[in-house]
Amino acid sequence: MAGILRKFNSVVFGNEPQNEVGIDQIPPADCIVSDTCLSCPMPCDDHKQYPSYLQFDRDSPLLGSMKPYGRHIMISTGQSDWPEHIDDDTSSLAAALTEVLKEKKADKGELRNFITNTSALNCHSSSNDANDVIIMPDNILVSNVTPDRAHEFYDRFIGIPMPTWEDDEMKKKSNHPDLHQNGNQDGNGQRNGNGDGMQVYPVPYKTMILICSHRRRDKRCGITAPILAAEFDNILRDKDMTEDDAGILLVSHVGGHKFAGNVICYIHEGMTGIWYGRVNTCHCQAIIEETLQQGKVIKDLYRGAMTHSFGESQVNRLRW
Repeated sequence: MAGILRKFNSVVFGNEPQNEVGIDQIPPADCIVSDTCLSCPMPCDDHKQYPSYLQFDRDSPLLGSMKPYGRHIMISTGQSDWPEHIDDDTSSLAAALTEVLKEKKADKGELRNFITNTSALNCHSSSNDANDVIIMPDNILVSNVTPDRAHEFYDRFIGIPMPTWEDDEMKKKSNHPDLHQNGNQDGNGQRNGNGDGMQVYPVPYKTMILICSHRRRDKRCGITAPILAAEFDNILRDKDMTEDDAGILLVSHVGGHKFAGNVICYIHEGMTGIWYGRVNTCHCQAIIEETLQQGKVIKDLYRGAMTHSFGESQVNRLRW
């Protein structure tokens, strides 16, 4: 009945049905930036614009347009485009992990775990069939992850309690217990030795900008992502911010192609994951200054967030 009424209101009154949004997805009021002057007047001649033939959804509500999740598993591939579904390549780590997550979800009914491929290079893995994998909110990089280790990877790194804001150890960078096992660390937190087993490193970025570039899934993301990446890179260079300060990665399907450009920002050492949609080059400076540097959420672009990104307290959460 409720669904019929929503459809009736949409047809008769022209109201767009609102997405159902849990209070966890609503940022605290003091984290929200609603200044309409954060982007350029249109038309803008100062920033490269998207091709005019691309069609985007500029009317549907952004808030609630993504599926909340507990952990984000990012597989380094060194590529910026992949098969339409990343698990179509049955020999890939993405396919192996997808099967394990389906199996474990049926057993536990836990929070959704979200897998993407990324353009990051495999800098730590020592064999050709292995991948580096970044996990948020744990803020760790695991090397030498292979398809045949998918179950072991899940048991050691995914099927464990989530880090929380109240856990003082998790507020410090990369304090997964395995980081301190099986060998001494060098000054960069890396293990000495040449073992080919799974090893844990700190994530090499203080913050991250992820841009959906999955062209074989939808050309809108494939076309907009390189344009956004170039603009983000230009602004970071102007601010003398290095890759250590903010890593820019291209990623596979995140959902919501019609809202391209789609951007995910990880801040607070991976504990906060903020999703933006309808991002164009005029927004890049504001995202860096407001979100990466100040920890703020830009209201007009906000799609949602990784679960518990703003802590577990529901105080000072104002819906819009």
